[in-house]
Amino acid sequence: MSMKFKLGIAVFFAIIAALTAMIAGLVSDARISIVLLRTVCSFFVTGVLVYIGAFLFEHFSYQKLIKATEEAMDELGEEQEVQNDGDDAKAEEGENEAEESSAENGFQPLETDGLKHMVTDNNN
Repeated sequence: MSMKFKLGIAVFFAIIAALTAMIAGLVSDARISIVLLRTVCSFFVTGVLVYIGAFLFEHFSYQKLIKATEEAMDELGEEQEVQNDGDDAKAEEGENEAEESSAENGFQPLETDGLKHMVTDNNN
């Protein structure tokens, strides 16, 4: 990341934090001097923290780690797709065999008309 990009990110988030602090102070009917002091403090603190975070992010090269993780996840997804395609074919073969064996054994699915229904007395 370039120096301008890190500063840009820091200023962007600092402005958002300052506006949030200003709105919160004005809504709570605080004195203007307190609102301005809190706004300036939140601007500087947020700007410095975001800049340090961007610097550390670049220094420890977490971007490479994230890219490596995404590539590994893509490879894992492709392997699972291949495995799922094989599993689907096996499942279809198993269903066909189950239908054939049930037809040979004379299997009949249950029908609601053939079931006995229990009736209870409601003498409450």
